[in-house]
Amino acid sequence: MGTKKRTLILMIVALIATIAAAQGQQESAALTDFPVPAWPANGVVPAEMKDKYVFVDLAKNEFVLAYPENLGTPTFEKDGPGPLKIARYDLLRNVEPNAVVAVTTLSPGRFKYAYTVGNGAAAKQSLDQFSISTPDTVGAAIKGPAGWFAIVQKGRNFKVSNPDWIKTGAALVWSFQKPEEVIQPGSKKTGFEMESELRPGFTVGYFRKAESVEVRVATSGNIPQVVKDQRDQLLAVEYNSKTIVVIGPKFAKDVDDKVVAADFAKGIEFLGRTGALNAGSDFVKATLTELNRVAGAGSPARFTVQPRTETETEVFNALKASIRVN
Repeated sequence: MGTKKRTLILMIVALIATIAAAQGQQESAALTDFPVPAWPANGVVPAEMKDKYVFVDLAKNEFVLAYPENLGTPTFEKDGPGPLKIARYDLLRNVEPNAVVAVTTLSPGRFKYAYTVGNGAAAKQSLDQFSISTPDTVGAAIKGPAGWFAIVQKGRNFKVSNPDWIKTGAALVWSFQKPEEVIQPGSKKTGFEMESELRPGFTVGYFRKAESVEVRVATSGNIPQVVKDQRDQLLAVEYNSKTIVVIGPKFAKDVDDKVVAADFAKGIEFLGRTGALNAGSDFVKATLTELNRVAGAGSPARFTVQPRTETETEVFNALKASIRVN
C-alpha cells in the first residue's frame, strides 16, 4: 500500500473517531464544556492562560489550583507574579450511578416514585448524595432510607445541555447521614421515595460523593477571591457530579398528552442512542411509533408490545402513569 493511501486511510479513521467523540459528547446529559481549562499535560501553565488559576484534570478526577503565591497582594501589582502555588483536590464525580424508578399511582392525580440507586463496580468513589431537578410545583413528600436524609430545595436553577426535557425550579435531594450507609462501588440501595401530584417525565439526576471536611477547609482558606470565583464555577453540581437521565415528577395534571408523549419519545430516543435502551428492540420501536402518533394526534395511546428488560419496564410503567392508555 502506498504512503499516500495509508495517510488517507489514517485521516479517515481519525475523522471518524473525532465525529464519534463529538456525538458522544452531544448525547451526554451533562454539560460537556467545563468552565475552567484542562490542566496542561506537561504541568506548565502557558502564557496565554496567565489569568487562569483553576484547572480540571479529568484523568485523575482532580481539580488543580495554580496561582502566584502573591496574587491579590500589593507585591503582585508592583513586582509581578511570584512563584506558582499548586494544590490538587479530588472532584466528586468518580461514581458510576444507576437509578431505577418504580412509579405507582396512589390515587387519581397522585403518584409515588421509588428509586433504587446503584454505584457501578468500576466507580472509584462512594455515592453519597444525589439530586433530581423538578419543577418548583413538585409539592413532594420525600423520605430516604435509614442513614440518609431527604429534602426538597426550592429556588434551584440548573444549567442544562438539553432544556427540552429538563425542568428547573426545585431539586429533590438525598444525602447520607451515616458513613456506613453510603453506596459503595458495586452496591445499590433502595428506599429513596417521594410522592407528588406531578406526572412522570424525563429529567436529570446529579450523583456524587460528598465533599470531605478536609477539602472544604483547604479550599476555603486564605485563597485570593479571583481563584475562589473560578473554583466555585467548576465545583457547581452541574460539573462536579456524574449526571444521568432519570424519570421523575415533571408534568402537571392539565398538561396535554401530546406534550407528555413527545417528552417520552425524546427520552426513549436518548436512552437508545446512549445504549441504556436497545434502540432496535421491538418494544422501543413500537413504543416510539405510538408516542409520535399520540404527540401528533393527541388521542389515547395503544401499546401493543410489552417490555422485556428492566429499563423497558421502568419506562413503560412510568409512561402508563403519565398519559391516557386504551
